[in-house]
Amino acid sequence: MPTQIDKGMIGKEFPPFVVTVERGKVKEFARAIGDLNAFYLDDRVGQASEWGDIIAPPTFLTTFRAEGETGALLQDLGTDLSRVLHGEQEFELYRPIRPGETFVCRSKVVDIYEKTGRSGPMGFLVRETAVTDRANEIVATIRHITVIRL
Repeated sequence: MPTQIDKGMIGKEFPPFVVTVERGKVKEFARAIGDLNAFYLDDRVGQASEWGDIIAPPTFLTTFRAEGETGALLQDLGTDLSRVLHGEQEFELYRPIRPGETFVCRSKVVDIYEKTGRSGPMGFLVRETAVTDRANEIVATIRHITVIRL
């Protein structure tokens, strides 16, 4: 196992991936997190709203993932899944997300740092994903912190 994370990975970009938001998935996600807000679930309320449709809960962005990205990241790190923890996730939305929209997501490693705690040394890998619409306008930024037990 590595004793530290290769800081040369800072700036590493992953292949862009496309996400199309499905109406049923927005509603399913809202129910799953227990948020029964009518703006997420009721098509009539959504149509009458300023957005003209239902909108996705802010944390719906957790579903925006590239197939195989985590596996590629772990391979690049030279570590295995048993040493990895989900540390933190943050969402910055610039406008609501609506069903039927298609987005391009671009992820990159923006920071790597280490800390030593009671359980030993840990590495922290910070990724940001920029979410853009068809006009190439940024719609959201997702920040992920992955913790690796070293």
